[in-house]
Amino acid sequence: MAEYKTTVALEIGAQSVTMGVFTPAGKGYALSRYARKDVLLDPVEEGMRMDYVSNAISELVTELKVKGSDVRNVVSGQQVFMRFIKLPALDMDDISEQVGYEAQQHIPFPIEDIVYSYQVLGEREEGEQEVLLVAIKKDVLDNLNEQVEGNSLRTRSVDCSITSLYNAYRISYPDDAEDSVIILDIGAKTTDILFAEGERFFTRSVTAAGSFITNSIAREFNMSFCDAERLKLESGMVSLGNGFTDNLPEQDAALATTIRNAMGRLSSEVQRTINHYRAQYKGTAPTKAYICGGGARLPYAVEFLQSALNIPVEYLNPLNAFSIGAKVDEEALGMDALCLGPVAGAAVTGAKVGAFSIDLVPTSVGKDRAELQMLPKIIAGGLIALAGAAGFVFMTNSKLADAEKALADANRDLKALTTQADAVSKAEAAYTESLSRFETVAALYNQRTAYTDIIRGLAATGTSYKFWFTQIEPIYAEDPTIDQKNESGTKHGRLFAQAAANGVSAIGALNPEVATINAIYIKGYCLASEEVALRNAYEKMAGLKFFNKDVANKDKHVQIINDDSSANSGLDYLKTFHMILPLSDEYQQGIPELRKNEE
Repeated sequence: MAEYKTTVALEIGAQSVTMGVFTPAGKGYALSRYARKDVLLDPVEEGMRMDYVSNAISELVTELKVKGSDVRNVVSGQQVFMRFIKLPALDMDDISEQVGYEAQQHIPFPIEDIVYSYQVLGEREEGEQEVLLVAIKKDVLDNLNEQVEGNSLRTRSVDCSITSLYNAYRISYPDDAEDSVIILDIGAKTTDILFAEGERFFTRSVTAAGSFITNSIAREFNMSFCDAERLKLESGMVSLGNGFTDNLPEQDAALATTIRNAMGRLSSEVQRTINHYRAQYKGTAPTKAYICGGGARLPYAVEFLQSALNIPVEYLNPLNAFSIGAKVDEEALGMDALCLGPVAGAAVTGAKVGAFSIDLVPTSVGKDRAELQMLPKIIAGGLIALAGAAGFVFMTNSKLADAEKALADANRDLKALTTQADAVSKAEAAYTESLSRFETVAALYNQRTAYTDIIRGLAATGTSYKFWFTQIEPIYAEDPTIDQKNESGTKHGRLFAQAAANGVSAIGALNPEVATINAIYIKGYCLASEEVALRNAYEKMAGLKFFNKDVANKDKHVQIINDDSSANSGLDYLKTFHMILPLSDEYQQGIPELRKNEE
């Protein structure tokens, strides 16, 4: 049954991105609005293609005002693998499994790296089923889908341009149902050749297409690909020979001849494909041809192909079965319609009236569909659980009297247990207090050799004739992991200043409320020319296991100053230094109770 709902269709072609919006109109569709954006890239810029595609989609979403819409996508034929496979007569229930097996044999990639769909074409010789297999690399499909969903669209389905165009043709030309017809979709990278003969379908793609013509122009006129493309679009036409170019300017004549030669390659490929179709597939020679796609807009393309193929050739109008909305410029649509076949076919597929139903499912879309399929089961499970709960409530109410009696007995027993629980809680509190005191004493016991070990380590790494220590004190300095940016205003800066003025006692006095030591303060003298040696020694000392190796900006923890005190006044070869070595572990000052007693 047809389902004519508003459909947003998007085709991502090789050199253009096209979007159409189709709305229900009577018993069919109307094209309410559409737009196309060129994605013209020099072959050397192919790596940037996805960026251009994303920008084009963004512009189309804004122009057509479809942000947040579901969209039916169509990928170009050059991005898919199409194979015709024959299957032995089977029950239709088994065909999906058989197609999966054939996909592994016919597609040159591991089955887990591709996404495929298929269409049963009908019975052929000896009862065999002929199936059209359409596959695409999973990463290519997911990448394209990211560009779509990254621009505020939700992917509903993904078809390929060939089968989508065939759907548009079948619904637009019902009178051709039994004729042998050939359709040439002349795109940028490939020309897709479609055969329609009754229920028979065949297709083949060739590289003689728009880019082939553009490359021929670029070689002939020694210009870039982009310049050749612009020249083709602005001045290009197909020469018909027999003096056709005699009255043309020299460059236009040369251009028309170059295009004719390239189109000659296309006509040869079409004729070869017709011969293959008749010989291998027992098909009938086509009685007419339709052309569409961007390459079909070249002036005199119809006349040239009609002469070369020796059959009637017409432009394909894939919108024959569609109404045209009031906001659509019908004059512009005249030639644009040649490029709207795939998006029109997507609307046909969405209404479930197409001859083919191909759906290539991106990874994210597959996950969403799986979740939707699970939803009815989840709801059913919830209803079952609810029914079970209702039954449980009923059974519970029937036992309510017994439960109330049991509750009274339990309350009596609980009162007796509460008394015992209070005694246990008091015992636990006493145990916790004793354990805390034990842990404090144990920590101090384990630190009994800490300072002697530190002194030995400093002596081993800090002995040199270039500097010497005069004071070593444990202090509570500050959080040593903070990166201090302004030395003059930091705690370290004030500590150094106080030490220089009043000695270490000014900073070594420990706050009674602070029960830990987290740094070692050292004061001494160094030769004025040996500051580097002192700082290197600091690095070695800081590397000892006692100290915090990860402290930021170690150079902030060393201050070397000119000392004008009487102790070394006039000794300009000496400098006073102060340094702080943050400890890796904080040490207790002493047992808190004993320290308070001392105070």
